[in-house]
Amino acid sequence: MSLRVNALQIAPELRKNLVEELIRRDIFKITQNDNFNFLMTILNNKNKSLRHAVTSLISVIVSTLRGIEYLTTGGNDTAVLDKIIKVMIDLSRF
Repeated sequence: MSLRVNALQIAPELRKNLVEELIRRDIFKITQNDNFNFLMTILNNKNKSLRHAVTSLISVIVSTLRGIEYLTTGGNDTAVLDKIIKVMIDLSRF
């Protein structure tokens, strides 16, 4: 949760560096596991606060081209994008 808060408060000119570091550390274990299972597990969690925090962090990551590449490494698989949309719709009712 604190990572999400800090990521949202970072100055725009420093955001690229933050995103690069999050990707380098493979925050969602996409490169390590060669899949999106870890991220999908978080997005499927029943805790709305956790899902909200993760979607906020995702929004920071996709604010750069490298971040978009990181979250779309699976080619044309739209499962993660579909799930993010469903989570956002659900959170709008929060």
